[in-house]
Amino acid sequence: MADYDVVVLGAGPGGYVAAIRAAQLGLKTAIVEKDSVGGVCLNWGCIPSKSLLRNAEVLNLVNNAEEFGITFENLTYDFSKAISRSREVVDKLTSGVQYLLSKTRLNLLKEPES
Repeated sequence: MADYDVVVLGAGPGGYVAAIRAAQLGLKTAIVEKDSVGGVCLNWGCIPSKSLLRNAEVLNLVNNAEEFGITFENLTYDFSKAISRSREVVDKLTSGVQYLLSKTRLNLLKEPES
């Protein structure tokens, strides 16, 4: 088993920032995460929800386009594309967190599945 000066549990917003800072200070650091980096907010909560809310906002604006003198026919909406866009936003942000972690000398340890 490796020896560490600091072990951070969870790679959410608090965890990954703390781990990066500890590594920057020269401490031998590990971060333990059972799932994707970024935590609940980034992966399943705030960010995907905001992405879907933006889709709803755009749809509402388009549905009220006549107020702005814009008319059209045959408006369609594909909810699966909204979900895909939401996942793309999450993937982009989690890859950014992963990049930050890779640029710092710390070990990202995956929690074994039970």
